[in-house]
Order: sequence, then C-alpha cells, then structure tokens
Amino acid sequence: MGINALTKPVQLEDGMTLDGFCSGAATVDNWLASRARAAKARGSAVVYVSHRAGADASAEPPAGFYTLSSASITRSGVTGGWLKRNAPDQIPVILLGMLGVDGRHQGSGLGKMLLHDASARSLAVADSIGAKALVVDPLDDEAAAFYSRYGFKLVPGLRRMYVPLRMPR
Repeated sequence: MGINALTKPVQLEDGMTLDGFCSGAATVDNWLASRARAAKARGSAVVYVSHRAGADASAEPPAGFYTLSSASITRSGVTGGWLKRNAPDQIPVILLGMLGVDGRHQGSGLGKMLLHDASARSLAVADSIGAKALVVDPLDDEAAAFYSRYGFKLVPGLRRMYVPLRMPR
C-alpha cells in the first residue's frame, strides 16, 4: 500500500480506536495503547494519527502516529555547538516524543510523511512561541539512523537528536 492510500495526520479524537496497532516496538505500541489518551487529556502531548484512506477510524487502528510536546533542554547539559550557542538556561524545543508505523504499513513511506508533518507543525509553532529545535530521543540505533537520514544530529553531550527549526547562523 502506497503513501497515497493514507490520510494526512489529524489529532487523535475520542472515538478513534487504538486497539490492534503494532509497530513491532513494544515501547511505542504500549505507549499508544495505554498512555496516549491520558497524555492528551493532561495536555502533555498532542497525538496525531494517520489512517488508511477510507478506513473507519472507530474500528481500525491508525496506520501510524506521532506526538508533539513543548520541552526544554538544560543548556548546561549540552557540551557545545549551535544548539547551545546564544541560548537561555532552558533551551526551548519541541519534542517529537513518539513516532510509530503499524507493521502493515511499514515500507510505504509513512514514517517519512509523519516526520515531515511533525516538522512542518513544529516550524509553524516555533513562529508563534519560539523554539530552537525539534528534538527526539531515539528508541534504538535503527531509530537513530532513521532520524539521521532526515538531518537530525546528536545533541552534544546527550543521547538526544535534533534538527534546527531556524537556519543556524
């Protein structure tokens, strides 16, 4: 199934099912099943989901999802580089907390599309509230390689990765 057979990501709504989502990464799958709705209710993360075009979102799990949250990185924890330069004690960032693609849709380009959508939303938010970078905590080396392909770099001194939301000067 190609990327054209999937919907643009929308915010998770109450009637949408999450049952049956399986990316193959237990941490991601368990978070979506047991914590996504609570994070939404607490206001700690916004969950965006994409479905198979024409799917009944109340009966079929998402094809993929991602989450965004406001966050900060303590400047003293960053050992150098652009992210630390001219930054306040708490560097404002946007956290891409989770990103997962159901196994039935892996290889379709959905992960790239979700990352692109998250980046575009983060850029728009950064124009309104200020955020220096989009940050991710890769689950493993495979996830780190995925983010690296799209321009994410390691935060000096941390296991986190980032991509600037403004062109570095």
